[in-house]
Amino acid sequence: MAKYNYMARDKNGNKVSGNMDAVSNLSVITKLREQELVPVELQLAGQPESRHPKNDFRASGGRRKVNLKELSVFTRQTAAMLDAGVSIVEILGDLSSQTPNRYFSSLLKTIAKDIQEGNTFSRSLARHPRVYSPLYIALVSAGEESGNLAEVMAELASNLEDQITLISKVRQAVSYPAIVSLFFLGVLGFVFLFLLPKFQEIFSDFKAKLPAFTLVILNISKFLVSALPFILFAIVMLFLFLALMVKTPSGRESIDRAKLSFPVFGPLILKISLARLAGSLATLLTGGVTIVAALDIVSRTAGNSVIENTMLRVREGVLKGSLVGAEMKKYRIFPVLFVRMVSVGEDTGKMEEMLNRVAKFFRDEVDATLNILASILEPVLIISLGVVVGIVVLAIYLPIFNLASAMK
Repeated sequence: MAKYNYMARDKNGNKVSGNMDAVSNLSVITKLREQELVPVELQLAGQPESRHPKNDFRASGGRRKVNLKELSVFTRQTAAMLDAGVSIVEILGDLSSQTPNRYFSSLLKTIAKDIQEGNTFSRSLARHPRVYSPLYIALVSAGEESGNLAEVMAELASNLEDQITLISKVRQAVSYPAIVSLFFLGVLGFVFLFLLPKFQEIFSDFKAKLPAFTLVILNISKFLVSALPFILFAIVMLFLFLALMVKTPSGRESIDRAKLSFPVFGPLILKISLARLAGSLATLLTGGVTIVAALDIVSRTAGNSVIENTMLRVREGVLKGSLVGAEMKKYRIFPVLFVRMVSVGEDTGKMEEMLNRVAKFFRDEVDATLNILASILEPVLIISLGVVVGIVVLAIYLPIFNLASAMK
């Protein structure tokens, strides 16, 4: 047995601290809950508070070479083989020979070698933050301590599969409007930069007076042709400016705040982030991670710096003895439903269940919003394209009709 120092809260939100002998941190959490206490912070006596590595995207400064699908399959297979009694080193050896991703195969062999040299599974994973997120590592560590690694890996696999499903729905919903939008821009470019200038040369040869409507359209085309280099230069400079901004904390927060302020798409981005946040928090708490550590981890996997900074402020409030729901209520970024469900979970001791319900609710909201947007955007883009083409055709044919009338 080991001695654990803990900090918890009673039903009235009062701090309760002390120490307890237990075989694992999950055992301490279970005993505290039996005493109707909510565990807030937990660590081995005599050890400093551990910090998890930064999120893989920011720590690496580059793209992950293992995608979510590959990671999900690996996690699900590992859970099944652990449940069957296969050792983790044998699992890593088998899966490294099966994956078609050479980088992932080499990485699994490296992890297996680290374990054979005496490192734990979680510590070996922590050496590869480009692939394994803080959430992943924290849950594996909790599973090792509690002896329920197979169950934790299965929970992790479900969490990854939910993320993949959500991402897939978003991609499916935006793919067709994106294709139509690109086609729309292509048609506009062809008409105003190539077709109309050709007709302008033809009309000038006739030396006939053109209708006012045709002159307006031709002048727009002439302006776009002359301004095209400046427009392209401005677009390139804008992308460079944004790329430089995103590398600074204040710039990244400004961009993320602007994303959340976009009409229609801002609320959608927020719902996606909240669904992921609630699901990840529920998974961590189910795996035996304390609320303070869980808040720290999900803040760095939120995917939006505004939500990240807000979650860190919530964590600081919880450390001072406040309730999670009470802290979230201070920030408008959290919807009333989200705050209420968290507060109910704290009052009833069913935080994980409430968070899973919240995650499902926001996933359903995202699904419904995407379906509505897809049903609206498609006809709007098609109608807009038809209107532009109609305007151009009218502008071209009006002078032709006038010339035909003059010849009669």
